[in-house]
Amino acid sequence: MVETINKETTRPLAYQQALEDFGINQLISYLQNYSDADFSAASMNLEEQELESLAALLVKHLLNNLKGKLIASYLHAIRYGDSDVRSHPTNLEIPLPADELPANFVQQIIPRYQEGDRVRWQPLTNITDWGTIIGHFYAYASHLGQWSIYYLISLAPNSPSSTWTVTDIAWEDDIEPNSDNGANSTLESREIPNNRTQSDSDSTLATNFLVSPPSPTTPNNTSSPSKSLPYPWLQRYLHTPPGSYRYGRITERILTKREQEIIKLYSYCQLGMTPQRFYAKWAVNQDRIAMICSRSISTVRRWFSKGRNYRRPMSNDLRHLAIMDFLLEHFEEIPQEFRNLLNC
Repeated sequence: MVETINKETTRPLAYQQALEDFGINQLISYLQNYSDADFSAASMNLEEQELESLAALLVKHLLNNLKGKLIASYLHAIRYGDSDVRSHPTNLEIPLPADELPANFVQQIIPRYQEGDRVRWQPLTNITDWGTIIGHFYAYASHLGQWSIYYLISLAPNSPSSTWTVTDIAWEDDIEPNSDNGANSTLESREIPNNRTQSDSDSTLATNFLVSPPSPTTPNNTSSPSKSLPYPWLQRYLHTPPGSYRYGRITERILTKREQEIIKLYSYCQLGMTPQRFYAKWAVNQDRIAMICSRSISTVRRWFSKGRNYRRPMSNDLRHLAIMDFLLEHFEEIPQEFRNLLNC
């Protein structure tokens, strides 16, 4: 896996310099800001691990498609300064992955656990969650590059994250049998990453989101919702009169053109904020991010892990964080009557 240069890296300086000399860091930076008709990095909420994986895949693809003509043309450019060769060396096309399920994929993937089995998340730190499997489904695991099994787990009442969520999901390779039902998984002290302190107790964890006032932010570490609509042509519908009520045995509200377009706007909305950006912007720990997203602490730990333990959050997790960011920024501007409707 490619490592980007940062102040906290444990890699030797020679390794860091090699990444710089051979253009790996430049490639990652280019991917981070790339945008054209088919791809926009800004709207994809790319995370560091994904950028590194993309860079590694592109390098691997180049190696698998090297031709003598391509090498010779670049050598000619190096020796004779042929700028045209440098600008238009070749046209490498990466084939799209198949959009169909593998044949008999369910028969090829046999569940390791069954409904009713007691399991726990494999500990990454001194805290983990546990519970009982109540179901499973199949999904594509990007960290494995293949289809795998997602288990639905009902958290035990004494599991650390049961205060704010009763269920969570986990990949098969992230859990293990738990015959003691969590007796040996009791948390001794909560880990607070990056030396952040946590002054609140478990009983007040659900009511205090911030441990200190947020520090000033810059555009680089902020992911505020866009101030412009992704579809400007919808603007003319958003301030037209709402639909009327129809009273009868069943009360329903007639959808006008305005409501239909708002539904479309919401359905295609790219609102999202990565856990890393939320963590960098607000003085919170990972436990609170778990609360916001209704996830277990064990799941959120993997969002911040590196290497083989990293797991990407789902799109609804990104939206939870973006909405929470919006509320933290603008809560006082929301009229009280609207807050009452939201039960805030």
